[in-house]
Amino acid sequence: MINMKKFILISLVALFLFACAKPPVTKPEMALEQLSWWRSVSPQDDLVFRDIAAAARQSLEYYQKLPPETAFSIGPAKVTAFDMSVTLQNFLLIVENASLVDEQKVKQIKREFDFYQSVGSDGWGKVLVTGYYEPMLSCRVNADDVYKYPLYKRPDDIVEIDLSLFGNDFPRNKLGARIEGRKVLPYYSREEIDQKQVLSGRSLEILWCRDLVDIYFLQIQGSGKADLGGGDIVSILYDGQNGRQYKSLGKQLIDKGAIAKENMSMPAIREYLRQHPDDIVPLLNQNPSYVFFRMDMGPSLGSIGVPLTPGRSIATDSKLLPKGALALLIAQKPVIENGVIREWVPFTRFVLNQDTGGAIKGPGRVDLFWGQGKEAELAAGYMQQEGKLYFLVRKK
Repeated sequence: MINMKKFILISLVALFLFACAKPPVTKPEMALEQLSWWRSVSPQDDLVFRDIAAAARQSLEYYQKLPPETAFSIGPAKVTAFDMSVTLQNFLLIVENASLVDEQKVKQIKREFDFYQSVGSDGWGKVLVTGYYEPMLSCRVNADDVYKYPLYKRPDDIVEIDLSLFGNDFPRNKLGARIEGRKVLPYYSREEIDQKQVLSGRSLEILWCRDLVDIYFLQIQGSGKADLGGGDIVSILYDGQNGRQYKSLGKQLIDKGAIAKENMSMPAIREYLRQHPDDIVPLLNQNPSYVFFRMDMGPSLGSIGVPLTPGRSIATDSKLLPKGALALLIAQKPVIENGVIREWVPFTRFVLNQDTGGAIKGPGRVDLFWGQGKEAELAAGYMQQEGKLYFLVRKK
């Protein structure tokens, strides 16, 4: 009788979970759900609106360069670039109004904007919030015995194949490839590029760097700075990818028992590679994804072509969540003292969706840009917090 009761209970739980399960998110319309007034969050800002106007103006510039009728999906809602511009303009009118105290600004934002929550990784709003930063690499224009690892610009023989033109039965929308005779082949992998040097002799090297691991982390971050010596510093910006699927180095190290899951972070990965130099090349090669770069004298740019604002710019899956959009992020942030994280505290902050990344997939992933420097690297390296993400649009 007891076993039968357990069986019935387990069956009922299974039926409940099955009934509550939500389908996988494959379209922008599925990624966000509008909140009714009684479920809306309190739109606070832990930075008391510092730098938010500058970040919002970057997104506003992006929208104003588009045809006004350009379509965007805010979950089930269909809006235009013009609507997105008006949303940001109205937001700026509030946050830059010196006659309003912060509490009044918050109340007015809640009154004038609709909130749409990301369904997250579980269909119920669970979002993993990580961080990224702008690394500084030591590089030179010419190779020598010390600076011997190349940064490549995008090769002109990469062919981008839009699979959506062939139907909706493919797990990915686009592929990077190369053409050999009458065959379409995957583009060269990391091992083929770095170890077999299939791109050498084609004048694709833009710089030569000191550390292979630094290049790898630059590819993960998407952009950075290069110190060329003599006080010369240039920006290194994302310029394409080889189309291969990204495979996490952190997951590899967890799976092989090298680093415990609860201890995983970018600093932990760096320390492991420092202590196991013979493992560096084999481990890196397990991630076939490869990023190409270009040099620029300006600031680092996000995927929508505007400068990133530390603490205000985020990266999400651009196939599902609206580019450039105003958002509200809730998670935990580190408190750093004397170069050490002392504790993690809750925060709520307005952000702008201005970037994307090869490892940022699905509605349950957000990457917060921390900027430059040791504290930015520390915060970004350890940030893996559960949170929530909301997008805002002006009420009509």
